[in-house]
Amino acid sequence: MNHPHGESLDHTDQDKAIAAWREILGTDALVRAPEELAAAERNTSAFPPRHLVAILRPTRAEQVTEVVRVAREHRVPLYPISTGRNWGLGSKLPVRPGGALLDLSGLNRVRSVDTRGRYAVVEPGVTQAQLANHLATHAPTLVANVTGSSPNSSVIGNLLERGTGFRRHRADEVRGLEVVIGLGELVRTGLWADPGARHAHHYRHGLGPGLDGLFVQSNLGIVTAAVVDLLPRREELRLLMFSFSEEVLAGVFDTVGELFTADVLRSIVHVFNDKRILSMSASTQVPTWTGVVAIDGSRAQVALAVAEASAALAAAGAAPREVSAEAVAGEAADPLLSAMYAVHSGRPSTAFLEGLHQATGATTVPDAATVDALDDSTIGYLACMPVIAVDGAAAQELVALVEGVCAEYAIVPALAINPMNADYAEVVINLYFDRTDPDQTRAAHACNDKLYRRLYAEGFRFYRVGIDAMEFLTEQDTAPWGVISQLKAALDPAGVIAPGRYCPVTD
Repeated sequence: MNHPHGESLDHTDQDKAIAAWREILGTDALVRAPEELAAAERNTSAFPPRHLVAILRPTRAEQVTEVVRVAREHRVPLYPISTGRNWGLGSKLPVRPGGALLDLSGLNRVRSVDTRGRYAVVEPGVTQAQLANHLATHAPTLVANVTGSSPNSSVIGNLLERGTGFRRHRADEVRGLEVVIGLGELVRTGLWADPGARHAHHYRHGLGPGLDGLFVQSNLGIVTAAVVDLLPRREELRLLMFSFSEEVLAGVFDTVGELFTADVLRSIVHVFNDKRILSMSASTQVPTWTGVVAIDGSRAQVALAVAEASAALAAAGAAPREVSAEAVAGEAADPLLSAMYAVHSGRPSTAFLEGLHQATGATTVPDAATVDALDDSTIGYLACMPVIAVDGAAAQELVALVEGVCAEYAIVPALAINPMNADYAEVVINLYFDRTDPDQTRAAHACNDKLYRRLYAEGFRFYRVGIDAMEFLTEQDTAPWGVISQLKAALDPAGVIAPGRYCPVTD
């Protein structure tokens, strides 16, 4: 992809902005040390660094409004991050150089949890592990929808990238957002905007136009809190795992779609190729494709759904296997199965990260406390994320295209195809490489670039993109960019929030 253009910035204005930010945040919360700025630019994807003028670390939403007002006055861009673990797509890096990194990890309060209403109000610095631990202590009847990423990844950060947990789509869990727009004003969406509302978080739509979607995958504002759904802990939870060969892939995917339509399956199905499974475990021999889905409810409901889904998948040529809580207990349990059961139960795990280090032969395998320091490891990691219909022929065509492109660069892709419901599946194509090897790095980036262009040319579209792909994709008719530009002009007239992020690049 084309690299972002440079930014011209008046150093007098920059110095004035930094002085004002120091007054707002305090000296310790404004970082300008060259080594710390350079550390923030390191990324597991080996994207070229983007020059940063400072790192700002507010701890309260009120500080964010003041920071934005200063940025607007002096025309110094801000690039907000939550905990900065947007691996494969940019990590902490902004799309364009020349601004300040707004690190929101210090806004890390679980403001409230409503057990009966099944929701939590969280800030951007709240991690998966923090929320899960809070629920275990204060609301044990509820669990969080977590990803297989780091326990230290941000709930809101993943949500705003339109990420996906193991149980359901994170963006579908939003009941309200608290946002600082580019005018330096703090606004709340839906009924949360009404301080007198008795049940502000029970009716997610509010009155009038819905605004939540404007701030997901956008640069129209900076989210300082979100109201997110929580899952009730059911009487029984089992995993249905199923393996199959490439020859029956189309039939298995069509069957999964039918099971969703029949309401037998209600949770996201994750289907991994052998490379992806190998990158999540220490195993050396795995099936070509492995699927997993959570089924929960009463014991009778679960038994019936497992039996019906197993029969249908077996008829399509897959080999189903039921995994219960008892099967993953004890020291003799398969670590991968235990980790799968944990994340489907709302407990984040480091097992997948540990497997990634082992499978890639990383020369810097850290201990459990730093296993998620991918940006400081030797692991190279790129991601391409198209979306397809839950259609067997489409899945088969996409897999053939991806494997063909990657073969040109002697790369075996780690693939996951995840049917979200009966309608669409999100695809994750991961390319792993050794960042210390210039040839591997060049090949991986060339392969990723070609994947974007070939998939786009064949009519496939994307649900999430990396910082180096945004310019290419926003030059296409992939969204109503004209309307989005008008919204940007209204909400952020100075254009200081995340220039280039999910919007056309302009000079």
